[in-house]
Amino acid sequence: MAAKKVDLDRMQVDALQELCNIGMGRATTALAQIVGKTIFFDVPRVSKAGLEAVPGLIGGPEEIVVGIYLRFQGPIEGNILFLFPRESALLLRRIITGNDSRELVFDEYQTSLLKELGNILAGSYLTVMENLLGMRLVQSVPWFAFDLASAIIDPILIHLGRDTDQVVLVEAEFFVREDESLRGKFYLLPDPHSVALLLKAMGMGA
Repeated sequence: MAAKKVDLDRMQVDALQELCNIGMGRATTALAQIVGKTIFFDVPRVSKAGLEAVPGLIGGPEEIVVGIYLRFQGPIEGNILFLFPRESALLLRRIITGNDSRELVFDEYQTSLLKELGNILAGSYLTVMENLLGMRLVQSVPWFAFDLASAIIDPILIHLGRDTDQVVLVEAEFFVREDESLRGKFYLLPDPHSVALLLKAMGMGA
């Protein structure tokens, strides 16, 4: 059965943006401690789109990027995805592992460390959601891939497409101002049946 479609009003969009704003504050603080640089992030964006439009919304769907993806479960369920452009992925690898190779090839050890980075960032974000929403959320083991952005997002869209043809997408870009090569994008895609529950938990019933 298709999930109920949710039409977001301005107040609900603002509430989702503020939730992301606080979550990104915690996540970027964790990233700053790892890389030793101050991390900034843009005002989060909330959009509702058809599944077929999402690859275009994530920007540069034909660009090779590094993606770290995980699911979270609990009273609400959904997906968190971090995407890093090639140069950012190479810089993160150099900072974390000391490897300064220019090849976008990752061995098991490097992959494990970058997955743990995603684990820490997502955990920081989900801790904020738990505290603000008053619920326990459990995150999965992260997946790691370097591929076209459209290929990385496809498995998430296939999962979401079982219940709906539209998704709510919360996104934010984070970056180091003095070093443009270190930047990335964060995406939160709640499962269709969880959108109304998420809004209700924030006192913004759909």
